[in-house]
Amino acid sequence: MNRIPDLSLKRDVALQFDRRALLLALTSAVTWPARLFAQARAERQVLVFYYGWYGTVARSGENSHWLTPDTQTEKIADAPDYPVGGPYDSLDPAVIDRQMRQIKAAGITGLIASWWGRGDRTDRQFPLLLDAAARYGLKVCPYIEQAQTIESVAADVLYLHGRYGRHAAWLPLDGRPVVIFFDRLMQTLGADGWKQARARIEKQAPDALRFIGTANTVEEIAARKPVFDALHIYSMQFEAAERRWLPAVWRTQFYKAWVAAQAGAKVTTATVLPGFDDRLLPNRLKKRPVIKRGNGTPFRQLWTAAIAAQPDWIFIVSFNEWHEASQIEPSTAFGTRELDTCREMSALFRAAKY
Repeated sequence: MNRIPDLSLKRDVALQFDRRALLLALTSAVTWPARLFAQARAERQVLVFYYGWYGTVARSGENSHWLTPDTQTEKIADAPDYPVGGPYDSLDPAVIDRQMRQIKAAGITGLIASWWGRGDRTDRQFPLLLDAAARYGLKVCPYIEQAQTIESVAADVLYLHGRYGRHAAWLPLDGRPVVIFFDRLMQTLGADGWKQARARIEKQAPDALRFIGTANTVEEIAARKPVFDALHIYSMQFEAAERRWLPAVWRTQFYKAWVAAQAGAKVTTATVLPGFDDRLLPNRLKKRPVIKRGNGTPFRQLWTAAIAAQPDWIFIVSFNEWHEASQIEPSTAFGTRELDTCREMSALFRAAKY
């Protein structure tokens, strides 16, 4: 006897298959942007602010940025701490090599190199820094600290890009060299002035660079995000010095809110610092808070809270800003303690799952 096919069963199976296919499609539609975002996030970087303005009588004919150093008492008139080995010259290749080796060993991936204009000591050091960083697999980008006019800012950026933009060691974002600005840019030119300077740059080098500006509050992040590719805070001493009833809660909430406010930028950043004390600077009139290092715990606590906020990049203030006592470079007071902390925390940051 011929059996009549059970078409209703086939229809049920087909409908069940269609439902599964629809569910899969809907699930993919929801999760695909998230996967795409995860894939598109910039490679994590640990970047340290670096200063190449130091000079010695032996090499440069003067003590640049070392005010009346005394090697006998190990004192510098305008710096609270004293570097291991004494004052050095930033144009000395052996010094640069030693610093790159220390930075690499600390798990730091790159340097934000203070740059003060064409012909300045920092300008002369910049190519040496790029070459040395390349030997250690490190990245470098300029930290432009001068901003007199719209024309001068554009000219400085184009000068740096024209001379060094193709160097393998220049820090990239989206495959383009990164330029970072100190807040003097916004203090001097404002958002409109920067937009005009950027338009001048883009006219000669269309979409060739990525620009990171400064923001000191969440409100400034919101206001400045449209005119920069990303933002950062340098002056963390003001935040870290605030008296709060529950510092652990503050740290967690501060970094969480800070990184969240940057959503939509090409990269999110969080800044940590080990300490701060600029009271010995003779020409600094504006009072700034002192951040005591203690036994190194505050630095570690900032690191932990910053990592928990899940930024793409972490900035460290600083490798060698001796005037403000924010350095992690080895000192007679603290040895390599801060470098050791960076090595440990950098490994945790780069291994964190998010």
